[in-house]
Amino acid sequence: MASRLSSLTLALLPIALAGCSRQEAPGTDNDVGDREAASGQAPDISVSVAPGVAFTYRYRYALAADRIAGVQERHAAACEALGIDKCRITGLSFQWLGKDSVRATLDLALAPDLARRFGKDAGAAVESAKGKLESMDIDGVNRAPAFQRSDADLAAARAEQDSLQAELARAGLSADARAQLRNRLAAQETQIRQARQHGDDVRTQLANTPMRLSYSTDGFLPGFSLGQAARNALEFAGMILNGLLALLIVLAVLAIPAGLVLILGAHGRRAVLTLWQRIAPGPAS
Repeated sequence: MASRLSSLTLALLPIALAGCSRQEAPGTDNDVGDREAASGQAPDISVSVAPGVAFTYRYRYALAADRIAGVQERHAAACEALGIDKCRITGLSFQWLGKDSVRATLDLALAPDLARRFGKDAGAAVESAKGKLESMDIDGVNRAPAFQRSDADLAAARAEQDSLQAELARAGLSADARAQLRNRLAAQETQIRQARQHGDDVRTQLANTPMRLSYSTDGFLPGFSLGQAARNALEFAGMILNGLLALLIVLAVLAIPAGLVLILGAHGRRAVLTLWQRIAPGPAS
């Protein structure tokens, strides 16, 4: 009996160990997730390129004023390196708003399968420049119904066109009937062009993914910089010296009238005493 219990214990030991390992795994994953959430990084979620869905990407970065232009140029160069069939620059702006204040944007049109990777690489370039990601928005619009509707409209218009052409080919039609058929054919041609144009517009939206990269010094908190600290110290010292100089000027302006009053008061007292001694009657003998 004891041997059987020992055998059963040995058989169940691997299962128990496996259960312990499975219980520890979620805690490990949670710890990693907590660390990633605490780091302020954007979630690394892969957006699948769903058929018929048009995505729009928007990234907002915060950087030091003297590094925005360089990062913007790196992003533009990365787009150009992909080729015009994969990435095109559709807009660019750069505004110097004053000392240490810059705003800039870069608008791109990317191939749908490259957009997410390009956004991650763009964020890595910002981090290498000591910047940070402020916000990320990925919006999707389902264009499949519009695409299907344009195809259905085009097929219906072409079927009606074929029917009208067959009717027009019949013999024995009057001139008025033929004129009416031609007018209806012209109307169908217009519908075909409109349906084809609508389908082309939908295809263009699905083939090009808009992306806007925004750069700003708003919300950027730079780390310690010896040069910046020295400049701030000099500016503060200059403010103190200006304040002291202004105070001395005010005190000097106030001291001049006060000194005159004191001088006049002292000399006036002497003059009054001298005059009193002259006119006052002497003591009776």
